[in-house]
Amino acid sequence: MLATIVYGINPKQSNPVEGFTSFSPSENNALKRKQTLETDIKTGAWEKWTGEARRHFVKRCKQNNWEIKIKLCMIN
Repeated sequence: MLATIVYGINPKQSNPVEGFTSFSPSENNALKRKQTLETDIKTGAWEKWTGEARRHFVKRCKQNNWEIKIKLCMIN
């Protein structure tokens, strides 16, 4: 199973800021999910997400000018 991991880069600390993880049953779904997240974060569509914790994370990163990273990871 593939996981799409969203995290922030706070330049004042060495470890990334944990955001959230989205799991996908197939590689194709994971790639689509990653693209959607990247587009939503870039265009501001994240403000309409239903997940409050996810919205809060992106808002916090944006307010602090932290870079938001998204990566795919294989989960066994």
